[in-house]
Amino acid sequence: MKSNLNFIFIVLCILLQSAGGIFGKYAALTTEGFNPLETIINVFYLLSIVCLFLQALFWQQTLIHYPLSFAYPFMSLVNFVVLILSYFFFQEGISLNNLFGLILISSGIKILAHYSGDSI
Repeated sequence: MKSNLNFIFIVLCILLQSAGGIFGKYAALTTEGFNPLETIINVFYLLSIVCLFLQALFWQQTLIHYPLSFAYPFMSLVNFVVLILSYFFFQEGISLNNLFGLILISSGIKILAHYSGDSI
């Protein structure tokens, strides 16, 4: 059985990838038109890159401790985190289809984790 401490790598990957997406949205909203220089120096764009870089480092550590077939489905939880954060930060709506999709994703992750022999 894997250490719960190792599972933190997966959680960090989910949170960092979600934050990268949210910062990317802020960067898009605060940049006018397509100006590469303005985009590169945008603090939100830089935060997005830092989050995605850190996510890549933690993902590498995740794959040391877990098989890809176990770890990768958890990245689908990014959809859940981004949906909730976009609701609060950008006032984007949440539909019944969104909720149904999240239930399906969560069920699939639970089934995969159960059949791989690891418990969550």
